[in-house]
Amino acid sequence: MTETEGTLMTTEDPGQKEVARRQKLGLALSGGGFRASLFHLGVLAQMARQGLLRHVEVISSVSGGSIIGALYYLHVKRLLESKPDEEILDGDFMEIVRTIVGDFSKAVENNFRMLTFADFCSNWRMAGADYSRSDRIAELYNALLYQAVASNGSNPVEMRELKIYPPGHPRFYPRSGNADRRAKVPILMLNAATLNTGRNWHFTAQTMGEPATPATDDVDKKIIRLRRPRPSYETLSERLQKFPLSHAVGASACVPAFFHPFSIRDLYRDGEEAIRVELVDGGVHDNQGIEGLRYEKCTCFVVSDASMQTGTKNQPAITAVPVLLRTSEILQDRVRAEGVSRLIEAEGEDQVAFLHLRKGLPIREIPWIDSTGKPSDPVKIIPATCQEFGVAVDVQNRLSQIRTDLDSFTEVEAKSLMLDGYLMSDQELDRFRNRCGYPSVLVNDCAWSFEEMAPWMKNSKPGSDYLRQLDAAQYTWFKMLRLTNPWVVLAGVAVPALLLVKIAPCSLWLTLVDLFTVGVPVYVLVIVIAVIFVDHCIRDRAETSPFWKRLGALSDAFKRFFGGALLPILGTLFVQFHLYFINPRFLDRGRLEELKRRDPQ
Repeated sequence: MTETEGTLMTTEDPGQKEVARRQKLGLALSGGGFRASLFHLGVLAQMARQGLLRHVEVISSVSGGSIIGALYYLHVKRLLESKPDEEILDGDFMEIVRTIVGDFSKAVENNFRMLTFADFCSNWRMAGADYSRSDRIAELYNALLYQAVASNGSNPVEMRELKIYPPGHPRFYPRSGNADRRAKVPILMLNAATLNTGRNWHFTAQTMGEPATPATDDVDKKIIRLRRPRPSYETLSERLQKFPLSHAVGASACVPAFFHPFSIRDLYRDGEEAIRVELVDGGVHDNQGIEGLRYEKCTCFVVSDASMQTGTKNQPAITAVPVLLRTSEILQDRVRAEGVSRLIEAEGEDQVAFLHLRKGLPIREIPWIDSTGKPSDPVKIIPATCQEFGVAVDVQNRLSQIRTDLDSFTEVEAKSLMLDGYLMSDQELDRFRNRCGYPSVLVNDCAWSFEEMAPWMKNSKPGSDYLRQLDAAQYTWFKMLRLTNPWVVLAGVAVPALLLVKIAPCSLWLTLVDLFTVGVPVYVLVIVIAVIFVDHCIRDRAETSPFWKRLGALSDAFKRFFGGALLPILGTLFVQFHLYFINPRFLDRGRLEELKRRDPQ
């Protein structure tokens, strides 16, 4: 069967189609902030080019993967509900990805992280117990990413509105209804983790909660399980029925310590005691989203992994804080490796396409020093292979180290990550598609805007402006110092500081001078230690006395007010100045046209 779609032709073998129908394709989108979102977009573009997106039945996403996974799903919902199955073409999926590439590239130029601090009213609301910075960034996700796509739905977009009903199917169920469809209706699964039990937490269009494990599972024996409600939000309270998509994404991307945990109240009770579910980033439990695909009994797996893998250090720091941070990285790396290894072992290499940011980089195997004081053998080098898919070793290494953040990403950073995912997945997905029996797609003309980066990614030389930009892209703070005129950055700090001097009490500035120049005054140390000690005593007694419990609540309210509202309000002036003065200049410095001028290829 041959189907012409403008410049795109799809050739399907009847035998291949029968094999594909028996398969269940799952797509896992890992965490990793906007770095991951952009890399995943490149993989989605390659999947669209090869005709694989129409076969995806489950999308399991985490953190940065959830940000882009939810946006892609909303576009797919609009497509599948607007056309009969037989009229949906592979070219339609390509246009979806092309649209998202343009829209998302503009969206990530907004500094989401700093925008959460930029509104006085929102900062003031954070003094209350029912609103936090996590709620604020969820509002930004809805306003800047999702609402425009789901323009006919509620504001904010609700999880229950994500159910897809193809034309002629007012009650469609993907698990049973996809067998005879050419364009599958996917299930979107947004993964978070619960602080209550330490388990995974799923948000879907049907329900939310902890996935059930087999009754014979003798490993996980925690004394409670937060069961997923029956598959209908209508069985929940009126407030939870309207649970927003942006809050589910925010919970999935709620990085511990950087964002306040997402709270869900009135969903569970343990006897007479209410359970307040506290959710954090899904990467704490499974940063690749693999377990969600296995839970849905997928048989073929595309795993796009843009997480930050643990780097090596010849001289690791051994003081307390660096050791704690390093051991946390090691644990996360171990969870990642174990999840991928278990998947490949259980399903077989032929059923898994695994893509990650360090794919194709060289490895040096260093020998030990023998009794003569010399290396026992020459260093063994496993050579790089990333050049085979069109990316230089120095470039691929730097791309793997780009920051995990939700701040502004320049045009050069964004297009580099998208093209990296696109090029890396080309041959891997082609082999995967053939092994799993999915039909081949021949594309005569498929140009993407991010392909403009190809000359720099393939040919950059040491010292080039392109590599300098990728070096700066590794840093969360002070990227401007590495790319722009230092005097511009100095102005960005000095001007708001002078304004603040006018409104801040003199005593505050004297204290700050003491703290940052002369040293910490003794009375400040005494006060801090006393506050910590009193707070500890309150918490010790809160479980046994109603009085101390009320005092603990007052202490929590004060900390929320001081740390969650007062300090951010004082800093709003700095944030707004940065957003309106520094950030645009940083973005201009990272424009492709500016790169062409400074580093022509």
